[in-house]
Amino acid sequence: MSEVADRVRNSSVSVIKEMMYLGAQEATRGKDIVSLGVGLPFYPAPKHVHTHVINKLQTKSDIDKYTLLTGLPELRNIVADISTNQLGFKVSSDEILITPGSMAALLYSMLALVNPGEEVILPSPYFSSYAEQITIAEGIVVPVAMIEDPRVGFRLDVAKIQKAINNKTKAIVLNNPQNPTGAVYLKEDLLELSKILKNTAVYVITDEVYDYLLYDNCEYFNIGEIKEIWPRVIRCCSLSKKYGMMGWRIGYLHTNRDLLMNILKVHDASIVCAPHISQEAAIAALTGPQDCVKDHVKWLSDNRDAICRRLDKLPELFTYVKPRGTYYVFPKFNFPIKSIEMAKRLLYEAKVVTVPGIGFGPEGENHLRLSFGSSTQVIHKAFDRISDWYAKQK
Repeated sequence: MSEVADRVRNSSVSVIKEMMYLGAQEATRGKDIVSLGVGLPFYPAPKHVHTHVINKLQTKSDIDKYTLLTGLPELRNIVADISTNQLGFKVSSDEILITPGSMAALLYSMLALVNPGEEVILPSPYFSSYAEQITIAEGIVVPVAMIEDPRVGFRLDVAKIQKAINNKTKAIVLNNPQNPTGAVYLKEDLLELSKILKNTAVYVITDEVYDYLLYDNCEYFNIGEIKEIWPRVIRCCSLSKKYGMMGWRIGYLHTNRDLLMNILKVHDASIVCAPHISQEAAIAALTGPQDCVKDHVKWLSDNRDAICRRLDKLPELFTYVKPRGTYYVFPKFNFPIKSIEMAKRLLYEAKVVTVPGIGFGPEGENHLRLSFGSSTQVIHKAFDRISDWYAKQK
């Protein structure tokens, strides 16, 4: 279509959404489809969030109205205090923008920072939507292969990142813990990277949606704690996975005040403000009892162990490193086809939705992303089918 702008024509719907769509199509045809594809945790939002929201719907006279562009002052103060505790230095509410999920925060960052032809580095494999957002901003995706370490899984290749930086490099996106690999970046690698970045004009955009989801007492380090790389840091954060609030579409962005005022132009021109009711839900989630988060981590840890046991029973088909964070595992498959064909064969022949690794960058080929965010029953049902399917291929 010649009337469609190049920035849209050159982008695509993520392979994750494509596989969801194909699976849904099969389900409408009466097929019993099981999904390990979508990153959707099975638990609902905490009851105290629902109770708070119902109360506000009944008692808050302006609940149906806009909030300030930047968000409810109470919520921004709460987020600033949380960020202060996380990073170890004072964060002001003037540095916080409440957004409709971290996806909006990430897109705002690309549109506010990236000029046509400028480059954004993505450690690869990477979450597919980053590439789409960079393309929409008319930037250039620069994938930099990570190291596959058999001890800790994927880790940053700092030397390769340094070589990739040039006068066109605008930013690097760091998703830690990482989707799709389940990796948690090593503190030593992040410290080494920060020494390089502090002497450049490169911005660091962090996606921290899984920062709570760590296993086996794994050490988590936020590169935003390194004061020397500020003010060229944009933190994109979400309540979706931590509190089971995906449908509420609520998150926040943290950066220096001057840059935030420019990002606000994109926010104002597109969204105006995050939904008022969702901001109230966020207040309840962040200030209410946090036992639910511990429960979520425990449930997902059990799921991780379950899916790893099932992978261990198929050593001829899959090799993998046990994920240290998130609710994804990224096994390499030993089968003589590409990952898109592998995912489609599992869908149409085994009735199991997975996500082909090529959708996460060139280093993702010959892998599948499997989500263990669903129930253990779903995991076992899916692997029963995969095992039966593989037995027929021999």
